Amino acid sequence: MKKYWIALAFVFPAFGAHSQGADRQTAQDEAYGTYFRCMNVYASRYIKSDALVADIADAAMSACQDRYQDLLNATASLLGGMTAAQTTLKDVRETARSFAVRTVLEARFPLR
Repeated sequence: MKKYWIALAFVFPAFGAHSQGADRQTAQDEAYGTYFRCMNVYASRYIKSDALVADIADAAMSACQDRYQDLLNATASLLGGMTAAQTTLKDVRETARSFAVRTVLEARFPLR
């Protein structure tokens, strides 16, 4: 019976650790999606304005800075440190800016 309890003592913490990892991954996935939705919404608001596409993208980047910070924090929690998160996300901001530019250009100049 003692061996049974010792075995369970090792199994249950493993389930808890896996659950925490899955929760962190879910939080990171949600933060990533929220950041890109923010970029899309902000860029879409100014499609019909006379502003330059690059200016709209830059404004979207500024407006969504809080969402990026949420993504950075969620990634740091998942990876175990801010340095690892910054390294992992180094291209995400440029990708988001390109996404905003593409959103505006596709709306202003449809292919049809």
